[in-house]
Amino acid sequence: MTLAIPRYPQSAVTAKRGVNHVRNTVENAGSLFLKIEQENDLGIDALIEFIQNGTPLNHQIAVQIKSGQSYYDSDSKECLFPIGNHREYWSKHRLLVYGIVYVPSLDTAYWVDTKHYLKSHPQASTVRFRTSEANRFDESSFIRIILPGVVGQVPTLSLDEAFGLARSSKPDEIYLGVVVLFRRYPNVLQVWDELLRCFRDRPRDQIPGHLIYFLAHVPGHDDIFYHGEQLTPTTQRYAAQLLAGLSYADVLKLLSFIDPESSISRGSLGQSVEAIISSLPTSGRLLRQAVADGGLDMFMRECAAMILAMNEQMEAVPVLTELAVAGSWYANEMLAHLKEWGQINPYA
Repeated sequence: MTLAIPRYPQSAVTAKRGVNHVRNTVENAGSLFLKIEQENDLGIDALIEFIQNGTPLNHQIAVQIKSGQSYYDSDSKECLFPIGNHREYWSKHRLLVYGIVYVPSLDTAYWVDTKHYLKSHPQASTVRFRTSEANRFDESSFIRIILPGVVGQVPTLSLDEAFGLARSSKPDEIYLGVVVLFRRYPNVLQVWDELLRCFRDRPRDQIPGHLIYFLAHVPGHDDIFYHGEQLTPTTQRYAAQLLAGLSYADVLKLLSFIDPESSISRGSLGQSVEAIISSLPTSGRLLRQAVADGGLDMFMRECAAMILAMNEQMEAVPVLTELAVAGSWYANEMLAHLKEWGQINPYA
């Protein structure tokens, strides 16, 4: 009788390579990799305890690790893995949950914030995300990007690296580059050239909302909060001169960032938009042009009218009246408020 020889499947080898890659990355970076054994696996393969220079940072994340070429689309440069019955478990987990995909042919891994993905894609059956330098999972990225990002520090990228990412075509690289440029190098004047170029040259859907908030630090507003280095007077003047050159098309792009739900209110992106537009030397003319532009969405015209009324108060009445005639009920509300109070201040 011939006895069957037990075999160790290649899938197990590949799975172990993925776990070992994550483990080695974490431990070589000086943090702790806490493996959850298979019999206790409810959808989480391990916990990562963050340690920096030997000091525990009191931060953990949970990770789900997938390993194999089947989890990587080489044509689209995307990683993907099924959600299965883990949606509720991952979504309600008290820790951040990162999905990590190890790609054997590339001998590296990429990560995604799974909880954020599930919130943004409530109907998805598969987590699918593009690979980039911003979500690579290796020792260098772990130390310089992942750990700082989780614990609320600024990633430790060089100025040239940040410029390179800000000029990328990938949204997460653009976002990372912009954040590092502003947070780590705010008083390098060329940074402001790059931030304005990013805003002016990119289409609306490639511009991270954070960029508008960063630009609003130049004129400032009551809900600007600094983390780290503040702008010097020299930087403030230089950046203000750049903003002063914004065109009508730029103002329309700014107005497009105002969310109808929060509009122009304390702590909203609309507040940053208003601060930037109000600081422009030709804001009155540009806002009047937007209000009168019948080709624009009515909400954008109303936002322009609101900012004009905030700045000019009763002098904006003729413009608001024309907008009301054009069919804006909100213009009538602003007119009534102006006539009763003599001013409009949505931040009061």
